[in-house]
Formats: sequence, structure tokens, C-alpha cells
Amino acid sequence: MNILIITNYFHPLPIIAAFRLDAFAKYFRSAGHDVTVITYGVENTTSNAFDCDIRYVTDPTARLYPQKCHFRDTSRYIVPRILKALETRLTLNQLHLWCAKATKMARQIISEKRIDLLLTTVGFDMACHICGLRLKTEFPEIFWIADMRDELRDPMMRFKLPLLHQILLKSYRRKMQDTLDKSDLLLSVSAPIVDGLRRSSSHHRALEIRNGYDYPEMYDTCFQKRFTMMYLGNFYLNIHPDSWFQAYTELLDEGRLPKDSLIKIVGNRVPIKIPDAISQNVIEMPVVTHDEAVRMSIEETDVLVMVYSPRKGRRGVYSGKLLDYLATNKPIISIYDHSDVVGELMRDTRAGFAVDEDDIPAIKDALMDCYRLWLEKRTMPRDWEKIKEFRRSHQVGLLLDYLEKEMRDRDTAGKSDMQ
Repeated sequence: MNILIITNYFHPLPIIAAFRLDAFAKYFRSAGHDVTVITYGVENTTSNAFDCDIRYVTDPTARLYPQKCHFRDTSRYIVPRILKALETRLTLNQLHLWCAKATKMARQIISEKRIDLLLTTVGFDMACHICGLRLKTEFPEIFWIADMRDELRDPMMRFKLPLLHQILLKSYRRKMQDTLDKSDLLLSVSAPIVDGLRRSSSHHRALEIRNGYDYPEMYDTCFQKRFTMMYLGNFYLNIHPDSWFQAYTELLDEGRLPKDSLIKIVGNRVPIKIPDAISQNVIEMPVVTHDEAVRMSIEETDVLVMVYSPRKGRRGVYSGKLLDYLATNKPIISIYDHSDVVGELMRDTRAGFAVDEDDIPAIKDALMDCYRLWLEKRTMPRDWEKIKEFRRSHQVGLLLDYLEKEMRDRDTAGKSDMQ
């Protein structure tokens, strides 16, 4: 097949959302398909990654917008920020102009070679799916996959232009529904979200393609000289380590954890409150590359901690970092809703513990279980076969298996119609 991917998250952007699209491109190509990617770039240029043809398209409003946003380096980025804010307020689409350029580039590619499959993804907003809608209308024979990643979300309405926004929001929601109805297949990362998409769509075709890891499983493990826990990444979207710190402080006061034990916070740029009682135990470290983060999670800690604050009514959301931890062979403590998919994941893989954010006794128990593993130099009894299902190659393979059957059925139906 000739495959076209449109995404504003892609290599070399070093974030989990980009790694998902990197994997689609890489494993589509390794399966023998021709892959072209249109993505957000700081220069209008053509490149090659994963043996795929990559077309980088700049944003006329602000070339460095994704990088600046993700790394929160916006203090000296005043004029582009103003332009981007105006574009967002006036269109509810942070990439309105980029979308037009990307669609034009896609038409050019389709004119050069027949595209069999189009994959678009959610980014800052609906921009890539809007490209998909336009292309599906013009080229209805193309099989269109809309990767929703997480659950459906309305645009954030922090800025009010009441009458205009009422009109724009109605249009935005119509485009969202059109994406659900006019795509040929919807993707998301967990069964609860997929079920919701299936119910919301007129065609009811949705597939669970989960995130995961893309490095070899670590069957051996190493232990630190001092009991060490690690959190990698930012504390964002109302996520904070307060419950973890409270449980840790109480265990130190009770003498159940050693006074020289450590917590390493790697790559967080959001201010956090570290209690005075544990200020000597908590080490804040700078941002590292993803490869370095994987190495550190394997070699420089005894426990990996994931904190993910639940939002009312929100179900089925994994953190990409949590799935990245699965193959490290280090126990995982996930401070999240244990009744949601994370709890099921920890139980099925036997890779760690899921505990509620407000359940301090349960967090303390999980910390002590991990401490005993460290004392006894033991690892969790992981179900490696279940964990291997989270290899990105395996997840993309599930999609390829689906597509092979779908395309075969379409060919059969087409031949029957001709007869």
C-alpha cells in the first residue's frame, strides 16, 4: 500500500505522542508499505526517517510553536505567541493556517502517486483530522484512519468571544462528528475509549491500538546502593506528588524506610512543593532525552513512580510513560484510580501496584512492598508474555492485520460488484 500520514507530532520531537506516530511510520514501512509523512517542521523541507519520505511543513504563524509549548520555553517568544493566541481565538484551531498548507501538500502527493491509506491524528486540536476530512471528501476511495489517541474533547474555552465562539464551537463539533462518521476506522489507546468512539460513530468501526515501548525487555536487573525511587517527566494538568511525598515522609518518621533513601525527579519543569522533612532526600534533575530516560529507569532506580491525577468522568486513559516502564523489570507504583485501566494493567502484567491518590495507607503499603523487594534483591513476578503485547511493533501489527483483512474484503466486494 501507499500510505500517507498527517500529524503535527513526529520525529524528531521527543515526546510520547510523537513516538506513537513514529511507530506507525516505522512499522508500516518495515512491513513493506510505501510511507509518506506530512508533519510540522521549523523549515519547509523533505527528509527521510525510518526509511519513510518525510515532508516538513512550517506554520505561517509561529514556526517553533510545538517545541516552545512542549518545553515551556516561551518567555522570549512574545510576538509569535500573540499571533498564535489570535489564531486560536478566531478559529478555535491552533494550527488553522498550517492545516491549509498541509492539505495542499497532501493533494500534491496524491497527484504524484495513488494513496491507498490516509492516517491522521489528534494533535493540539482537530487540525490533522480536518485535513483528513477535506481529503476524504475529494478522494473518497482512500481508506481513512482517524487516530483519536485519547477521548473526545472540546477545545479549551479559556478565552471568550461569546457570539463568535458559539458559531465556531458549533462548527468545530460538527467537524468532530464528521470525523467520527466519515472516517473508515477510528483508533484509540484503550478499550473504554474505543467503546465510546464506537458508540459515537455512525459506522461503529473502532480499534484499540495501545501505546507501549520500543526497546528490548530487561530480564536482568540492578539494585542501587541506596533505596531509590524515580519519577520521569513533568507534573502537569493538576498532577502533583503530594500524596507520594506524604506517604514517604510518614514512613521515614516511622523508621520503616532508611533515612538515606532517595527520590529522583527527572525532567520536571513545573514547581513542586517538597516538604522540609524530605528536602535532603529528593533530588531534582534536568531534562534528558528519551533514550537517556529509558537508560536511567533501568540502571539508576529501584522503583518507578507514575502520578496521574484522575479527572471526573474520565476513564481509560493511560500515561505513555507508564507503558514505557513495563519492560524495565523495575517495580512500578502508579498513583491513579486503581479501578481504571491502569489497575487492570498492573494486575494483568504483574509489573507493579496501582493505588488511589487519596489512599495514603495504600501508597505506604506499595512503597514498603517495593522496599522489601530491594532488600531481598528480588523483582516483580512479571508476566512477560502479557508485557510483550505492549511492544509498539506488536500494536502496529494488530492494525496491519486488521487492514489486510479489510482490504481483502473490499477487493472481494469490488469484484462481486463488477460481476
